[in-house]
Amino acid sequence: MKNFKRFGKLKPESIDTQLDVSSQVIRAGHNLGDRIRNYCLNTLIFILTCHAVFGEIKNGYEKNISGTKESLTILRASLLEAENLIPAHRRKIQSTIAALVDHIAYYDLTESLLVQFKTIAPELYAQVDSIKDRLGRPVDVYIKFVPADGTNVKAWGLTYMDQASDDKDAYQSEYGRFTVSVKVWIVHKALLVLAHELGHVKYQVPNLASYFEFYRNHYYSTPAENSKGHEGDDPSGKWATQFGKTFQRKYSDFLKSSIEKVQNPLDVLAKLKKNWSKMGLSYRSGKPGQNLESQPAVVSTSTTEKTWARIKPSSTGKSMFAFIEH
Repeated sequence: MKNFKRFGKLKPESIDTQLDVSSQVIRAGHNLGDRIRNYCLNTLIFILTCHAVFGEIKNGYEKNISGTKESLTILRASLLEAENLIPAHRRKIQSTIAALVDHIAYYDLTESLLVQFKTIAPELYAQVDSIKDRLGRPVDVYIKFVPADGTNVKAWGLTYMDQASDDKDAYQSEYGRFTVSVKVWIVHKALLVLAHELGHVKYQVPNLASYFEFYRNHYYSTPAENSKGHEGDDPSGKWATQFGKTFQRKYSDFLKSSIEKVQNPLDVLAKLKKNWSKMGLSYRSGKPGQNLESQPAVVSTSTTEKTWARIKPSSTGKSMFAFIEH
């Protein structure tokens, strides 16, 4: 009986102990869930912060590329489904389709060439892909590979230099504030021309204010357009030349170690246009998860200056081609 009484006294205490343990387990589970959520949130913030801290090399044709492909699908469907289109309306749709095909083909070519450049010379690519101005602000570099008649100045490569009116260290272009615009002709040696232009970018972005002053003092009275950016004492020209030489070495090493053949960009562009012209109604976006992008702010380009590459064939046969230095 005494043992029974003792058990009776202990029973409620043991039940309370079990409840306390269960509550602790539940609280521990909640704490673990909270910690996981906080970890995921902090990781997301870190990723977004890193994205904002560094500039990027970007495809100059990327704006609304998903919308462009969708428009192509819709227009092709309208041609197939509408049997009673008047000839003038049909020709207008066909003309629009041709323009869309061109834009998508140039986007795909630019994307392919940027990947090739990064594969051949990852160190050069990384230097510009994470570039910042003098004040540490990230600057995006937009690249376009364009036909030979796609630029006003007849040069194989162009870097458009402009600064904000209220901030002498802020680079700007038609893509908006803190951006650089580079255009390269679609020629056989387009990647080497790109390397040259990225050399200009590498120097100009962190030294924009001082270089803009140098440029004005040296080139505003220079009648020869093609010499701008390449005088003997021009620091931007020196960086461009050095980037070109480094890429030549990397390209030579790449050819020795890779079984992949580098195709002529003009041939690649022709194939892309042909494929998109024949493609069915279905399409896939150029970049997974890419949403339609809003129109970038257009800034005044009245003060825009240019540096560029003019090239002659190499007579030695030791390199792809040599830059004319002034």
